Amino acid sequence: TAAVAAAAAAEAEAAEAGGGEADGGAAPLLPGTDGAGGDSTGGESTGGESTRRLALSPRTPALVRIPRLGAMPPLLDSLLLLGAQPLLLCFLRGAVWAHELRVVGLPARHAFTGAAPFHSPACQHGLLLADSAGLVRVCTLEPHPRESRPTKYDSDWPLSKMLLKGTPHGVVLLPADRAIAVAVSVREQRLDEAMPSEELTEAERAALDEEETRRAARPPPPRWREAYSVRLLDAESWATEASYALREDEWVMCMRLLPLRDAATRAVTHRLVVGTAIQQGEDRMCCGRLLILAPDDSPPSSSSSSPPTK
Repeated sequence: TAAVAAAAAAEAEAAEAGGGEADGGAAPLLPGTDGAGGDSTGGESTGGESTRRLALSPRTPALVRIPRLGAMPPLLDSLLLLGAQPLLLCFLRGAVWAHELRVVGLPARHAFTGAAPFHSPACQHGLLLADSAGLVRVCTLEPHPRESRPTKYDSDWPLSKMLLKGTPHGVVLLPADRAIAVAVSVREQRLDEAMPSEELTEAERAALDEEETRRAARPPPPRWREAYSVRLLDAESWATEASYALREDEWVMCMRLLPLRDAATRAVTHRLVVGTAIQQGEDRMCCGRLLILAPDDSPPSSSSSSPPTK
């Protein structure tokens, strides 16, 4: 009889619980729950009340230490944060710098589930990256261009610097030609247009002593001008392939890569368009030009300084 009473009590409790759910209506779906009301994240249901749980990814992010990473010195002491958005944590200058890890040929945010340091003669100081599809890739940091200084990672973005020996005014990437166009100005001295020296009368010259006479006969102060040019750099090595010098007193105002349609063939090609201005002072009218530049079809030699076609 005790067993029968216990079974009857259990049935009564089950019937009461079922009636409560029917009166209250279906519970709304929570993050990580299925359509049957079950909690796929391990949530528990007691007396008709559901416990809300946060939906977690199938695999929590992991940290992997990469002690010596880099294509060339200085090597990086870093940590790799795995997950849907892998990050490379670099420890430099007493701080941690986070850089998004991207692999050539993969989407910008490709999830990696495993990593390990890897070093071989063909891949020095690299790493192994494994994704959820079971593929393992051998990767290394991209080396800096040959003409630039070593890449620095102690900034918001990986930074590579190059000595131009001038003032840059604009930069445009030419993907089809695998080149970079840079507008640079260099300060030059005007030898033919020096400021005139002050003329002295004979009485004033006689009144001056010998030291002041030598000081008055010194050459006039020089004048300077900015000589502009458009340089064409190789996209991989940053070596100067060609240079187009502008006219005297001609400045680069803007520079863009624009699609232009050929009137004869109706084909659309991308050309480098440079807007310039010739400035010769406030007493003269300012004018300018629009230059349409394109690299030569034949690759120039390393010592060639021929300009692009215009």
